[in-house]
Amino acid sequence: MVSTADAIVRMISDRSSHTGGTLHLSESLDNLGLDSMEVVSLIFDIEEKFNIEIPLNANMDIEGKTVADLIQAVDQLVAVKVKSN
Repeated sequence: MVSTADAIVRMISDRSSHTGGTLHLSESLDNLGLDSMEVVSLIFDIEEKFNIEIPLNANMDIEGKTVADLIQAVDQLVAVKVKSN
């Protein structure tokens, strides 16, 4: 089974113009070369893959966030969903 981190890193890598080799978890999301439509598409794909809903304000608030921050947020939303089921 693919981990949350692996899945999200792959989704980002598939969309970004990141050419620095390996994508690091400490990489800032706003430096990955994703335009606003790619960010929205990424969020939709994450929601579909993990069967979660990411709050609208989180979709656009990537400034200063890292790949690890995104993974942590998704992990938290998945945990809440699992707990509520």
